[in-house]
This record gives sequence, structure tokens and C-alpha cells, in this order.
Amino acid sequence: MKKKRKSWGMILLVTAFLLLFAASAVWYWQMRLGGREQIESILCDDTLYAAEIQEAANKHGLPPELVRAVVKRESRFNVRATGKAGEIGLMQILPQGAVAEWARVNKCAAPSREELFNVRTNLDIGCWYLARAMRKWANYRYAMHLALAEYNAGARNTARWKPDDPRDDVLRRIDYPGTREYVQEIMESYYEYVTAKP
Repeated sequence: MKKKRKSWGMILLVTAFLLLFAASAVWYWQMRLGGREQIESILCDDTLYAAEIQEAANKHGLPPELVRAVVKRESRFNVRATGKAGEIGLMQILPQGAVAEWARVNKCAAPSREELFNVRTNLDIGCWYLARAMRKWANYRYAMHLALAEYNAGARNTARWKPDDPRDDVLRRIDYPGTREYVQEIMESYYEYVTAKP
């Protein structure tokens, strides 16, 4: 009788181990095949920092839905997010890029790395940088696309992608697949947020 109990216990233990292994393998391959973004999207709370986003967007003349869409893409609303190139916070601003430019234009010292994790500081600088690009491309039909491309890939690349005719499409001209996907994803989120408004 004791021998039977031991063998059943061993069978259950091995079965549980195999099920756990199979679930882990499925999860791993889903992450490798793009499921990671879907999981992150489910886990991110895009209602966070709504008041701060509204405040920064209003200050810089941006649609709050656009800022929210940028924050979703850049950091998934994780205030402590950092990027491989040194990007910081909600809007993944670069100390040597947007932050340095913001400090130069405003004739002030650049905030410290730790200060850049502050929600209001991060949103203020990120929105300032994005709004500047929006004004730059204001005469183009797809100004928002161009501004997002500049936010992601810089002014020099975006200048290459601008259409000769300001009424023409921009997306098909972007030859960096990562930037094209970046702009598309943010625009999709932006339209979702706009249409969800009461």
C-alpha cells in the first residue's frame, strides 16, 4: 500500500513539473514572438498621472491624449523607466538631448538625473520638446507624424522624411522600421484615447 502511494505521489510530482515546464516554454516563446508587448499593454495602467499629463499638455499646447499615447509607448507609465541610450522617466527624455536643449533655451541649469524622474519635471521637458517639433512641422498635413518621428529619431532624420508636398503622407517615407512602428503605435493609441472621450 505504501509503495502505491509513493508511486502515485511521484507521478503527480513529475506531472506538475512537466506542466510547469510546458507553461514556461509557451510563455517564453510568446515573449520572443511579440507577446511581451501585449502582456505589457495589459499590465500598464494608462490612467496614471492623468492630472499631471493634462497640466503639462495644456502648458505646451498639446492634446493630452497625444501626451498620454507617447507616455504609454515610451515607458508604459513607469515613472522609474530607463532606456538603453540613457533615456529617463515617463517620456524617456535624454539628458544629453532634449534636457540639454531645454536648459539651453530656458537659460538654466539642467535638472539632475534624479530630478528627471520627477513626474512633473519629466512631463514638462518632454512636452516642451514635442511641442517644439509640432510647431516646426505645423504647415504639414501630418505634422503630428513628423513631430513624433523627430521625437524618436531626431531632427536630421525627420528632415529627410518630410514630403515635398506638405499635403502628402509621411509614414511611407520613414525608412527606419522602428520609427515607422513607433509613430503608428502612438497614433493608434492617440485615436483610441480621443474616441474614448465622453
